[in-house]
Amino acid sequence: MRIGFGAFLAGLILVVGTACGTGGSAKGGDANRGKKLFLSQGRCASCHTLADAGSKGEVGPNLDHAFEAAKSEGFKESTIRNVVLDQIRYPTKGSGMPADLLHGSDAQDVAAYVARCAASTDKTACPGTAAGGGGKGLYASLGCQGCHSLDGSPSTGPTFKGLFGSKSKLTTGQTITADEAYLLESILDPDKQIVQGYQPGVMSAVIKKGQVSEADAKKLVDFIKQSR
Repeated sequence: MRIGFGAFLAGLILVVGTACGTGGSAKGGDANRGKKLFLSQGRCASCHTLADAGSKGEVGPNLDHAFEAAKSEGFKESTIRNVVLDQIRYPTKGSGMPADLLHGSDAQDVAAYVARCAASTDKTACPGTAAGGGGKGLYASLGCQGCHSLDGSPSTGPTFKGLFGSKSKLTTGQTITADEAYLLESILDPDKQIVQGYQPGVMSAVIKKGQVSEADAKKLVDFIKQSR
């Protein structure tokens, strides 16, 4: 993505500069709120690496690498913000990213955050994730919060609140208890056992089998156990 990105960006400037075909140009946006969305319902962290967010997704482009050349060449933050917004609205064909994953001010805020903190060396504006290490840090860096809430809210995957020790019925009809062994296996091999009401292939699309080490998976299990 680094090679040729300047040319790619320059081409997009002609479009976003006049807001043609992009649904309108970026109107500022709240970068602080954008970071929260990037790490939660935006599900950006599960697919994209961005050092400030602590995310390590490998499905989509590494955003630090993608915008490094543009920033070194002196492109304005407002220009990059428009490019990011354009990609949120109209993702590159075949990229696997759904169009309009975020709308309105949510899209504007995420665009503002990425434009400010991708490839940033400003430790004041982009100090890095505050999630810390251990399971909580992995919950953020792997993008788990995009599909698994901590407060019981429904999402793409089961909430972590009260998950440990609970009973669920699998698509096979078998009833299982979400003990340490089950949770560990679900992280290491996401599609092996699917709870009724959820679809296979969702988690494994962003967290591949074997991507998370057993040591990190155990940290996540410990984090889930504390989510009551």
